[in-house]
Amino acid sequence: MIDTHAHIDTDHFTPDRSQVLERARGAGVQAVIIPAITIENTDVAAALVGQYPWVYRAVGIHPHHAQEVSTAALARVEESSTAERVVAIGEIGLDYYYDFATPENQKRVFREQLRIAKRVGLPVIVHNREADEDVLAIIADEQDGTLRGVLHCFSSSIAVLERALALGMHVSFTGNVTFRRWAYDDVLRSVPEGRFMLETDSPYMTPEPHRGQRNEPAFVRLIAERIAKVRSTTVDHIVAKTTETAQMLFRLTLALLLAVTTATLAWAQSSEAEHDTADYEHPYPRFIGVGGLVGPNTIVETQTLLSLNRTQPLSYEGIPAFGAMAVWEITDRWMLEGAYIFSENRKVVYDPVNNPFGQQNPDRYQFVELGMRYLFNPYSRVVFYGYLGGASSWVSWDGKPYSAPRLCATPGIGLFINIPTSVGMFVPGGEWRLNFLLAEDERFVTMGNGERYKAQISTFFSIPRFTLLYFPRW
Repeated sequence: MIDTHAHIDTDHFTPDRSQVLERARGAGVQAVIIPAITIENTDVAAALVGQYPWVYRAVGIHPHHAQEVSTAALARVEESSTAERVVAIGEIGLDYYYDFATPENQKRVFREQLRIAKRVGLPVIVHNREADEDVLAIIADEQDGTLRGVLHCFSSSIAVLERALALGMHVSFTGNVTFRRWAYDDVLRSVPEGRFMLETDSPYMTPEPHRGQRNEPAFVRLIAERIAKVRSTTVDHIVAKTTETAQMLFRLTLALLLAVTTATLAWAQSSEAEHDTADYEHPYPRFIGVGGLVGPNTIVETQTLLSLNRTQPLSYEGIPAFGAMAVWEITDRWMLEGAYIFSENRKVVYDPVNNPFGQQNPDRYQFVELGMRYLFNPYSRVVFYGYLGGASSWVSWDGKPYSAPRLCATPGIGLFINIPTSVGMFVPGGEWRLNFLLAEDERFVTMGNGERYKAQISTFFSIPRFTLLYFPRW
């Protein structure tokens, strides 16, 4: 389970914050996202991210604090977006229930932070209280095909849900779905899979049967149970689907991979110096290996709309990729690798709810990669490596014939585990590989409002992948 919205950095948790997080892990929570209220008071959240690898955070300014937000404060939001495991801009939005800030100031700050999110390529976490029309209107104004995010603590009608989904937004549900006065079971039944998530909004919105107590991430399963009952499905199904959706929207796997890799590569390179001698016998000898790979492909485009002279980013996350590979260990530290990968992007296909301006056929991608691995610690059971190579790619857009081969630059990092057996070495691994197209494409793109523009497009592919190689005994 993932709690996509928990204010565990607030004073409510100061006495027992570590115990709260321990209880969350014990309850099956695998990740927590801490949204910001102001940009100034983020030290506790930053410290938690540094201490717990499964805690993430967002940066932004809540509408309650929008009254006197300066240009400098907004600039700090943008600067902070690159900090460790920041996965969203939020909590931002409009709140007309309270009058801490005028609607005009709230709308100004909300709009500016939506634009920050688009510039830095992060999703938004949107607060909406008694402001449906203005929230949706501003999102519609700013939606250029690159804006993505979630309306948190969703408590509006089906009509609002449908408009939010049409604008590319997700929704998340919290403890109020368990309250007796909750009146939106039709929303819980209607929202498509892949477009909703779970949250606690801790310490607020405590679900039944704990109302009257402080809310905390360990209670998130109670929300899943209520949704499963209304949708006539299992709790495990709701947990699996909402976890997958949160991982995709906030790119949690990639954020964790970057943090772990930074820490481990330095250790691996230094720990093996003692083995760099001519007479050292290799404990895990490898020669030629074959196997397969699978992983989620993220396609990232930078589109320059020629008639508007405007540049915008666009990404498609979580597209399945699979293939085959072979490696030849030339020396203890160098491997030659070749791989074939196939990926199909069905997120561009027409769907009356999620993609009303889509196309008839999926885009298909094929890659043939060739490059070298450098093993930082080749004599260890767990081996870390860097990769540098190139690739040829072929693309079929909307069912058209495959394009001529196009060259890519292909860097990467990874690790694998040596498992010796009587029949040879089995080597499972994981890696993060990027394919940068060296040439730009020129084609028509469809915007979120259905308008089409001719665009110059540069593209790269990010493919975290799981691999399994077999090295037979020679």
